[in-house]
Amino acid sequence: MFEMGMTQEMGMRVTPMLLNLVHLLALPSLDLQQAVQQELSENPALEEVEADDAVCPRCGEAMVAGICWRCASEGMDPPSLSDNGEEEVDPLLFVAAPRSFAEVLLGDLYASLPEEDHPIAQALVGNLDDQGFLANDLAEIAMQLGVPVERVEEVLDRLRELGPAGIATRNTRECLLVQIDVLEVQGITCPHARELVADHLDDLGTRSPRQLARELRLTATEVENVRAFIKRYLWPYPAQAAGIEMVSPHRPRYRTADMVIRDTEEGYAVEVLHSPRRMLRINPLYQELAGRAASLEEGERAHVQEYISRARIFLTNLRQRESTLQRIGEVVVTRQEPFLRHGVRHLAPLTRAEIAGELGLHESTVSRAINEKTALLPNSTLLPMSEFFVAARGVQDVLRELIANEEKPLSDDELARLLTAEGFPVARRTVAKYRDQLKIPPSHLR
Repeated sequence: MFEMGMTQEMGMRVTPMLLNLVHLLALPSLDLQQAVQQELSENPALEEVEADDAVCPRCGEAMVAGICWRCASEGMDPPSLSDNGEEEVDPLLFVAAPRSFAEVLLGDLYASLPEEDHPIAQALVGNLDDQGFLANDLAEIAMQLGVPVERVEEVLDRLRELGPAGIATRNTRECLLVQIDVLEVQGITCPHARELVADHLDDLGTRSPRQLARELRLTATEVENVRAFIKRYLWPYPAQAAGIEMVSPHRPRYRTADMVIRDTEEGYAVEVLHSPRRMLRINPLYQELAGRAASLEEGERAHVQEYISRARIFLTNLRQRESTLQRIGEVVVTRQEPFLRHGVRHLAPLTRAEIAGELGLHESTVSRAINEKTALLPNSTLLPMSEFFVAARGVQDVLRELIANEEKPLSDDELARLLTAEGFPVARRTVAKYRDQLKIPPSHLR
């Protein structure tokens, strides 16, 4: 005879909120901006607002409706500059927005240009369309700013140098040609690619390879190779290289900092980057409707409650994402301080499991948090966060130096003995593996 009973059991359940957090945590900053824009377009209860002109007297951050988001998120009483009797804003209802593509470009330009050229940089970035093309003529921009065209051209050259390949070009053809130039510098080439892109770009997409090959006196295979090269390495719009849309793993990707590490008097400080002027918050109208939900019709009440709940979850997960990145960054910086001060040879062995154990997180959470994230180091170089966990970089740096200074090509056995003498005991096959990773040929080919 069957018996039925009830027992209590503890277990983990995957909720939509957790899935959303996992998704946001894995996104680098520019992909996160795309996710935010999508949520803004789909959820009427979520809105983006410009920060006030006032700044927080405690931390210097911009304020929204008299509330400092940083002080509020750190649990301090948020200083208010509003004494007009208006209803106070709940600091938990808003969060700093991620940096937009334009803000990233402007930040890089401002750091590399004299202050008098900042208005030119702002005008150029402001005239980029959603695809990253520069629609306005340089002479027109120069006339509006009252500066020589030559100065605008100089700032434009700097923008194209700092931004993704093809940024601020006029059309897809120019964008592709710039990318071909960049790839040539990296040693990636394809015969006839420049010629076909420059003069026959439309034909590549509309005509058969055999017809085009006959007209250009090429083989069909050569035309097919060009088409395969374009598909694998190039993208039609500059903004795609910045993570605005998904790009192939074979294509060079424009990287930006997700966090910055600063050398201060108190030691190294970590900051997760966000927009300095834009905030995300729950729409005040929806807040008001939620407050009197009992008086609404059933359909309206369900609509308001659904989107208010969705907006709260999204803002909470954004705040959780930033907090997790901040905590991981601080622990990594503490453990890798010798590397930050003295260079790659002082990179300490470190695993994601160690960070997870110290912070009380799951190892997969740490892996997602550092996935495709980049840190701006105190020496102004960008470093993928994953590099903090590759202890072999120090050995590889010594190996590269030994090979660069060799009087005659050294075998892997000889290199292994020299590395052991330097304090890096490795086997011959390990030397061969590191040499392959550094793209250094064996001794008989050097």
